[in-house]
Amino acid sequence: MEREFSVKLQNRSGELARVTEALQKDGVNIRTISTEPHAGVVRIVTSDPEKSRQSLKRSGLEFSERNLLVAKLEDRPGELARVSRALAKEGINIDAAYMLDKDSKHVHVALAVSDEDKARNILKL
Repeated sequence: MEREFSVKLQNRSGELARVTEALQKDGVNIRTISTEPHAGVVRIVTSDPEKSRQSLKRSGLEFSERNLLVAKLEDRPGELARVSRALAKEGINIDAAYMLDKDSKHVHVALAVSDEDKARNILKL
């Protein structure tokens, strides 16, 4: 299981640097990142959730966090469509999706979903 940190930021120069430098000071690696400038949010998945939480708190940054499920998918067309359709069929919403890493055969995708337990069973995680 991974953790997503949603950090509230102003839409101005230097805000992303402030977040990334806070994490860098504690040796935290960013695995994936997504910015939403109009929402004033940057979403981050890191190598160390506990250190990330401490770094963000110490820096006075406003943030929330949530669990992400990680699915190992075949690296071929249609795999994410198959997974998203299976979840949708059971009424599970995907709130966010991130590609964490990939090799020549597989992709690891982190998903924030509306019902973790149900999704875990469907995805056999």
